[in-house]
Amino acid sequence: MNTTHESIVLVGGGGGVYRIARFLKFSRPNITTIQTMFDRGRHSGQLRDERGVLPAGDIRQAILALADDNKEHVLRQLLAYRFPDVKDSSLNGATVGNILIAALTDITGSLPSAINVLCEWYGVKGKVLPVSLDHADLVVKLSDGLVLKGEGNIDTRPIADPRSISAAYLEPEAHLYDCAHEALMKADKIIFCPGDLFTSMIPNVLVKGFAEAVQESPAQLIYIVNAMTKKSETHEFTASRFASTLLQYLSLRKFDVIICNNNVFGAETLERYKQELSFPVYIDLQPLRELTDNLIVEKIAEEVGGIIRHTPRTASIIASL
Repeated sequence: MNTTHESIVLVGGGGGVYRIARFLKFSRPNITTIQTMFDRGRHSGQLRDERGVLPAGDIRQAILALADDNKEHVLRQLLAYRFPDVKDSSLNGATVGNILIAALTDITGSLPSAINVLCEWYGVKGKVLPVSLDHADLVVKLSDGLVLKGEGNIDTRPIADPRSISAAYLEPEAHLYDCAHEALMKADKIIFCPGDLFTSMIPNVLVKGFAEAVQESPAQLIYIVNAMTKKSETHEFTASRFASTLLQYLSLRKFDVIICNNNVFGAETLERYKQELSFPVYIDLQPLRELTDNLIVEKIAEEVGGIIRHTPRTASIIASL
């Protein structure tokens, strides 16, 4: 197989998919992203409640990631622009990209058609797909039995909250979008990208038909473990716990490849993260090796403006597999 033409599917949401897609597109043009569609945060939630529009924040980021870099800079800025908060303004927190997708959905008659129009405008060579076209909410059960509904309520719990997430599900059920199913079945590699485990990654897996498609796909399954923990979702998670939790929801025993970061970050940056009870993910090698036949541990994350992000090296590793 000509590896430059291999089909790669990136799964997740938010910045993780954005950064991997942004780097990988230069060496692998045949990229498909599959994004979670269950956000209720800020303006996305308002559009969903008022107009029945599926939340498109992650879709917007994927389009930006895969967009032609030669497109006018202002055009790229426009898609990402978020209106600042101004007293009594109806545009507070509104993102132009989300408004465009909502308008195009009305004009074209469907979200997939709206996405296709934006992809054409921005010169996207790959595909950007919603994981589902069904309206559903993410629901989690906490360690004390309390149930929380909605990504925002789950993700923004106070730091002092000692409870952990014990289970997650969608309410009502959501079904896998047929084009996403086709992409998973035809993929050469399926990459589970870094990002919030319970609010960005697992919601995709919870969609009815997703795990079954991954199980049946001939693709190489690759998981990129987060560089840092997050108090509200993965407090004190080791690398193997990240991987084993995702495998549990996928009903699988192993990934073909697990990639972890072992870069060391500066004391000042780590101190800022510590204020949020966020720490570098500990790489527990022995348990990890039981979850994959190919464990890769490299310096794949770095500090960018005081924020820890994955580097282009991550994409280079994926391309070499």
